[in-house]
Amino acid sequence: MEVRSAGEALFMACQMERRAIQMYERAQLLFSDGPCSREIGKILQDEREHLSRFEQMGGRAEGFAARQLLSARASRTLFSGGLMEAHRKGAFNSPENLYGYAAQQEAEAIQCYGEFAQKFTGDVAEAFAAIATEEEGHHARLCALLENQKDSEES
Repeated sequence: MEVRSAGEALFMACQMERRAIQMYERAQLLFSDGPCSREIGKILQDEREHLSRFEQMGGRAEGFAARQLLSARASRTLFSGGLMEAHRKGAFNSPENLYGYAAQQEAEAIQCYGEFAQKFTGDVAEAFAAIATEEEGHHARLCALLENQKDSEES
């Protein structure tokens, strides 16, 4: 489905963040005694803050069918394999793996939001550029945490 309006794009952005939150909430429950429990909580908090800001921008789509199709597209864009795919990739085996996995997901979100910023004009383009910039900051922080984790393991 082609995203045709700013409202649809904002709705999809919110759905992507909701998917991230759901995945990290489930991970927190399943891996509460694992090596990444604290890190999962921090990433979850960041994702909740993103959703809150995106919802304030008014992410709504018209019509039930449009919402369903956009939700399906969002599920293929970010965390496409859900919790089980993350687990299969070893995301919860160590903080280093978790940061690497989360950084990759953020990179995909940055690309999606950047495309939305280029597709629209005016306030909407500015909003998506701001969202992409915020995600870039989150990505950079995850990459720094990943590097710190690697450095501490080498020491």
